[in-house]
Amino acid sequence: MSEPQKTKALDIKALAKIFDYVRPYKWVFIGAFLLTLVLAGLTSLRPILIKYGIDTYIAEQNSVGLRNLIILLFGLLVIESVLQFVFLFSANYLGQNIIKDVRVRLYRHLIRFKLRFYDSTPIGTLVTRAVSDIETIADIFSSGILVIMGDLLKIIVMIVAMYVIFDWKLVTLVLTVVPLMFYVTRWFQIAIKKTFQEVRNQVANLNAFVQEHLSGMNIVQVFAKEEEEYGKFVEVNEKHRKSHIKSIWYFSLFLPFIEILSAIAVGLGVWYGGMQAAVGGDVTLGDLTAIIIFINMLFRPLRQLADRFNTLQMGIVASDRVFKLLEDQDNVEAEGTATLGTVSGTITFKDVHFAYIQDEPVLRGVDFTITPGQTFAIVGATGAGKSTIISLLMRFYDIQKGQILLEGKDISTLSLNSLRKHFALVLQDVFLFSDSIYNNITLGEAISEATVWEAAEAIGADEFIKELSGGLSYNVKERGGMLSAGQRQLLAFLRAYVTNPSILILDEATSSIDSHTETMIQRAIDVVTKDRTSVIIAHRLATIKKADVILVMDRGRVVEQGNHTDLLQRGGYYANLYEQQFKEQEGVV
Repeated sequence: MSEPQKTKALDIKALAKIFDYVRPYKWVFIGAFLLTLVLAGLTSLRPILIKYGIDTYIAEQNSVGLRNLIILLFGLLVIESVLQFVFLFSANYLGQNIIKDVRVRLYRHLIRFKLRFYDSTPIGTLVTRAVSDIETIADIFSSGILVIMGDLLKIIVMIVAMYVIFDWKLVTLVLTVVPLMFYVTRWFQIAIKKTFQEVRNQVANLNAFVQEHLSGMNIVQVFAKEEEEYGKFVEVNEKHRKSHIKSIWYFSLFLPFIEILSAIAVGLGVWYGGMQAAVGGDVTLGDLTAIIIFINMLFRPLRQLADRFNTLQMGIVASDRVFKLLEDQDNVEAEGTATLGTVSGTITFKDVHFAYIQDEPVLRGVDFTITPGQTFAIVGATGAGKSTIISLLMRFYDIQKGQILLEGKDISTLSLNSLRKHFALVLQDVFLFSDSIYNNITLGEAISEATVWEAAEAIGADEFIKELSGGLSYNVKERGGMLSAGQRQLLAFLRAYVTNPSILILDEATSSIDSHTETMIQRAIDVVTKDRTSVIIAHRLATIKKADVILVMDRGRVVEQGNHTDLLQRGGYYANLYEQQFKEQEGVV
């Protein structure tokens, strides 16, 4: 967005995008708009009736007429209150339905983004967009555009009524301050938009900081960095405070100035009207009373317009940030249209090149083929490209050169659902949702508890599940924090096993578990890989020995390929790697 666009008082294009979401609720919007017309008329009727009552009933001492007038005024107030309730409810109903639709669309869009986007975007920032910013959009309708339309209508109706009823010179004199008020209000709108953009940025920064540091609190405490991180938080919070103080400064300057203009208008009306009444002019006591009421009623929406535009401005700033995400197509995963039928597990990499960052290659011309039913292990030093191969096979990232084939079809031509439904993936870092064990295993699939228990028994996970309060209903809390690393790993194997995938991908993680759990995990591996094509990043000698084929990686290249015995006999890279990393496991396998 260019700088001139940033300083416009009102972004019409952004507002038009928001109004696209009004269409399903157009009758609610139209009804609320019509109510503003009725309310504008009722508001102007009250001072007219008061003027009539003073000049007619009070001046003529007609108590019956005055009583009837008071009853009429009370009835009008009741009607106005009921209509005001209906209007406010309609406006808020409209706003909440619109943000529901926007939030659903945004979440639908976000789940289609490439992992590369999430690698570089703070989660706290996205939470701000999906929650705080979208909530602010609702205010456009509940406290913004509809209320502004109502206030403007009231102002127009009241000005017309004043010119019809009162001396035009008196009305013109009173309204001389209005152009100045509109000029100051416009200046305020432009100035406050800049501050609100900064406020929303600082809110996102604060959310991102808090989310990240609360998630990593164990690291903060383990390394005794509480004071350092506290200092960083104070700095971020101070920037947040300063951005809000700047907006408060504008309000503190603007609102008293508007009050002064309002008082000047009342003073001018009383002075001119009083002088006319004193010299026997056409101005009556009822006129003076009504003009004062009109001025107060007129300047109330004029004062509030600044606040309404403030709300509208915040909503538009927030919507602009949300729509930038919604309109981002560069980060959406590109899908093919082809589908797969039965998958036996034939996988081919042909001269695959890949880099996360341009000119920093991770894979350099990788070639290999996996045949159906094979257990295919990938070994190599840290940074060799082992996990990258898995990410590319699942199409979490797209390659720069070469081909990856599944059943002879280029995976870039397949729909992501058709591709990924044939895989099950167990990663080193097991992610569990704050939910029951059953829901974490099935992930919404129609899998019975009996099937889950049967699978748990098969891989040896049933023992610890039965010991938990509630069994499968046990809530593991955020990221599975109530379970040990080994228990989370077993649940990951169970989650993969119950889906009965054609191809299983394992990134083993046994570095921080005891020997008993390690034995259970080895059993789980044996069960889930039986008679199934399996691709395993191997960290365990037992798994490596059982693999049909071992792919040896070094610095993004395939340096050797074969089974355990053959590779040892060659005395090459694998034999050296075995001596350094795996031989010490020989006595415990």
